[in-house]
Amino acid sequence: MSESSSSLNSSERRSFLGKLTGMIAAAIAAFLGVVAGRFTLSPAFQKPDEEGSWQIVGPVEEIPEHVPTKQSIVVSQPAGWGRFNSQQLLWVVRDDSNLKVFSATCPHLGCTVNVAASGFVCPCHGSAWDANGQRVGGPALRGLDTLNTRIEDGILKVEYQHFKQGIATKEVVS
Repeated sequence: MSESSSSLNSSERRSFLGKLTGMIAAAIAAFLGVVAGRFTLSPAFQKPDEEGSWQIVGPVEEIPEHVPTKQSIVVSQPAGWGRFNSQQLLWVVRDDSNLKVFSATCPHLGCTVNVAASGFVCPCHGSAWDANGQRVGGPALRGLDTLNTRIEDGILKVEYQHFKQGIATKEVVS
């Protein structure tokens, strides 16, 4: 009987060690699954940073009146697990109490819009706009894209957005 009880104990031990090894492997797999799932899915569930979308242009008093002024801002955009910065150009037009900010990206095909004697012009394909951003001519189908602005403590802030190009209506891409 001692032989059979010793083989029974050995069999039970192997069974117990097999079950224990399986439980440890399952716990490790579950832990790795949770970590990988959170890493993969967390960007999809993050709330957008509402305040981060407003970029500082500068003090309003430093913007010359009746002269379109090219300004450069750095826009930080989330992209999956990182944030990427890009420099964006815009035109600020200040006339007395009116303040307009235009994207310097041509709504036709995305070239950089320059200032001209009569307003704005695209050097790539010849689109033209008046000083108020209204389309005057060329292949662009709409006026210059205006950006949302706000003034806080004398500082001009702009909500930079990208718009679809080559269409007659202003549609936000991001």
